[in-house]
Amino acid sequence: MKLRNDRRPTVLIPLPFVASALALAAAFMLAAAPPVAHAQTDIAKTVHNLTPEGTGKQKETHQAGLCVFCHTPHNGSPVRSMWNKDFPGISYQLYTSTTLRADLKQPTGSSRLCLSCHDGFVAMGNLRVPPPGEALRLGPLTGATVLGTDLSDDHPVSFVYDSALAAKHPGLVDPGSLPKTVPLDRKKELQCTTCHNAHESNRGKFLRMENPAGAMCLLCHEPNGWRLSSHAISPATWKGGGLNPWPADSAPTVAGNGCRNCHRTHSAPHGERLLAWAQEPDNCNICHSGTVAQKNIAGEFSNGAKFSRHPIESAQWAHDPVENASSMPRHVACQDCHNAHAATSRPALPPLVPGVMQGVRGVGAGGVPVQEATFEFQVCAKCHGFREPATPGITRVEATRIVSTKIDPSNQSFHPIAAPGRNATIQGLVPGYSATSIIGCIDCHNNNEWQTPTGIAPKGSHASRYAPILQRYYQTTDLTPESMANYDLCYKCHDRNTLLREQLGTFPHNKHVVQQQAPCAACHDAHGSRQNAHLINFMTLDINGKTVVSPNLSGRLEYVSTGPGQGTCYLSCHGRDHAGIAYSRFLRPDLLRRR
Repeated sequence: MKLRNDRRPTVLIPLPFVASALALAAAFMLAAAPPVAHAQTDIAKTVHNLTPEGTGKQKETHQAGLCVFCHTPHNGSPVRSMWNKDFPGISYQLYTSTTLRADLKQPTGSSRLCLSCHDGFVAMGNLRVPPPGEALRLGPLTGATVLGTDLSDDHPVSFVYDSALAAKHPGLVDPGSLPKTVPLDRKKELQCTTCHNAHESNRGKFLRMENPAGAMCLLCHEPNGWRLSSHAISPATWKGGGLNPWPADSAPTVAGNGCRNCHRTHSAPHGERLLAWAQEPDNCNICHSGTVAQKNIAGEFSNGAKFSRHPIESAQWAHDPVENASSMPRHVACQDCHNAHAATSRPALPPLVPGVMQGVRGVGAGGVPVQEATFEFQVCAKCHGFREPATPGITRVEATRIVSTKIDPSNQSFHPIAAPGRNATIQGLVPGYSATSIIGCIDCHNNNEWQTPTGIAPKGSHASRYAPILQRYYQTTDLTPESMANYDLCYKCHDRNTLLREQLGTFPHNKHVVQQQAPCAACHDAHGSRQNAHLINFMTLDINGKTVVSPNLSGRLEYVSTGPGQGTCYLSCHGRDHAGIAYSRFLRPDLLRRR
């Protein structure tokens, strides 16, 4: 102590202590943080303590103030935070997404302060006002917490989060409901400090609150259907096979991990939508390979596992949640049929969409997009409702192979997918099916190994041994011997004995399919026919390009329905000219006559 001229005592306090104390006071007033003494105690226990006594791997080798690495009472920039670092002229690459509605800008406010270390660009010991004494030696931040200058794989920051933004994005919660524990800054902008409190880390990673089941994420994000979805409530655990699908500090169940099942907030392997794996299919396959989920769906897509499959690996990241089905590039991804935020295990009676397809966009009647598909076929129509398939197929009189065109209930005939079929007198169906039955696409296009819901094989049109992803074998080649195996798919619903039995009132299938070895596909288009009853749409060329049915000697290739159970054919097949051969339910097959 010494005496000044006015004789009042003056206490000399070491400069580093003054700088640290004043800086902390200013910084904590800004962030509405705890009292200074309490904050200092909390910081001392974290990796933000860069003194020799710090708990982290990166720290100074000699003494310096606890707070001096971030704050200074004089010459701070910005002044409001009394920040003790300069900001070099860095332009950051920002997050982008087709579903982003916020107006992003270069990091500002507290986010820019955090990045002064976490971009790894400038040495942490490079301060505006260094403490007295030996020069600081602490270099740039290293390790997993370095975000770099590419922020496209990190949760966006420095944007206004208000009611207007929430109204534009149905997956966002109105910020008026945010608790004080996750504050926006004074400009109503979401910053790093919304989720992180740099002064204490009791919860790990400086989070402001615990995050079980994605609780912190759900304060801002509320995807439609999430609360009751399988990913939100499933108690499934990792069984130990393959890769661990979750971070090291994760919960042991699907429900416990919530958003972290699929997303990473920082340094996400796939930046857009912050997905956890760089290869698109892996974001689903990591769990749906029998290692977490009950059924091994990933195995269905393994190279060589199944002859026919949806090629989910061929056009990765082409899928877009807001894509226009009529103009999108050809692709297929898990997300085309499944919404991870809304999918459930709820079964459904066709034609309703099953729970595993809940919340998926679709295409309705007339090619009109629907925000959420109600019927299963609306999901399939996104790909099979606008353009001709690129894969080889059968050529018919009416050449289109667009499925939604063929199953349209306004057609002359159609398989009962969108509505009950037109033929109210149909006979010969196996028990469980009737003239009023409706079936789903998946009743035919399914895993060939699937038998029952309780079996080990997954259900769905992922892949099959039989093209085009058929549950059972369906031979379409001409001159094929009739057997239960060759037409197994047809006989799933149509009783073989009844169909092949010669009886009044039926078409002579035995004569054609058994005796002449004509395949069912020679006459019937399984999806439907716009011109004819009974799914009649003659096959002109088989899948190998071989001629099957052709015009007769008069150049006519036509089926004419002459009433219920009656019809006349004009065509040439197997070398025989049909110049008006008729059949009738009132005549025996042996009395069929040539007109």
